[in-house]
Amino acid sequence: MGAQAQVAGSIGGGFGTFLELSSAGLSGGSVATLAGGTVYTTDQPFADIPAGSIFGGDFLAAGPTSGAPATLSFNGGGIDYISFLWGSPDSYNVLTVTSTGGTQTFTTATLGLPGNGDQSFSRYVQFAGLDGNKITSLTFNNLPATDAFESANYSITAVPEPETYALLLAGLAAVGFVARRRRSA
Repeated sequence: MGAQAQVAGSIGGGFGTFLELSSAGLSGGSVATLAGGTVYTTDQPFADIPAGSIFGGDFLAAGPTSGAPATLSFNGGGIDYISFLWGSPDSYNVLTVTSTGGTQTFTTATLGLPGNGDQSFSRYVQFAGLDGNKITSLTFNNLPATDAFESANYSITAVPEPETYALLLAGLAAVGFVARRRRSA
């Protein structure tokens, strides 16, 4: 029998209160601490996200020139849910989600995102712990080591609201539809 997923990931999210991002982590390090990567402050399109769409003007980049990998480690035993804006998704971007039940790796392919690094494209993605598992860290990396994995606009909830589950299920259904359509093409 195969291993059970501890975390579900899909396209969607981008609602709720965005947390302040700094070199200390999220909310000054009180929600999550940051190791590696570089936090850039800009309100211009920089490698990933359209001007004016970055909360607080700060985004995280992980890559050879900005420090890779970059890991956000959540305090207090972890979180139930997180969403963030993934900027200019590249096929070599690798997100490792560590939970109390193990680790899972997500890529543009597994989430149904284009992996062409389009500088004018960004998309919200969301992750939720399953069966009582808590998300304890996110690690942003690139394999092979290439610049860069950009992200911004982090939003978390301690306990997902019912509409969060509906959005997550809709996102998973969309990913399944895209995967099935690709197989038939």
